[in-house]
Amino acid sequence: MPTEVRKQRIAELLRQLQLHSDNLHRFFEQVAFSIMVRNGDAHLKNFGLLYRSPEDMWLAPMFDVVTTSIYKYTQSPGGPQLEDRTLALKLFSGKHQTKAYPTTDQLVDFGRRICGVAQPAHVLERIAQAMHLTIEEAKEDSRVPKELWVQMNEAWTSGYTYAK
Repeated sequence: MPTEVRKQRIAELLRQLQLHSDNLHRFFEQVAFSIMVRNGDAHLKNFGLLYRSPEDMWLAPMFDVVTTSIYKYTQSPGGPQLEDRTLALKLFSGKHQTKAYPTTDQLVDFGRRICGVAQPAHVLERIAQAMHLTIEEAKEDSRVPKELWVQMNEAWTSGYTYAK
């Protein structure tokens, strides 16, 4: 039976590959950003490595990031519309861990203990500030439909709570 992949395991693999610690810090930023913008679709194929040789590898930039929580779906034709409020991958390893969005304390713990980030709360604050700027710019952008902006703003508001 294959082992279930968790974000913790990805971090452990980055460490096993003996990549520079900057890669683990950037991995934490990618995970935190995906959680804060409510991207529940950050699955294994959304994290990758770039390399020139076995000795020259680094974490790939983020890609395929979408605020999935604003999209509704049904499990069967004519069924009720549902909202996805879970992550594609568990954050931590362990039998009793879930795919639920983590608490702030859990996310900070992941950054500090698993990714080796000295001040993960500062990373969360920086991400929240950038999200605020982005959503305000989008509000004035004629290419962003008003209804979409309202949905994004609502979803991102819950993400801001990770910054204390």
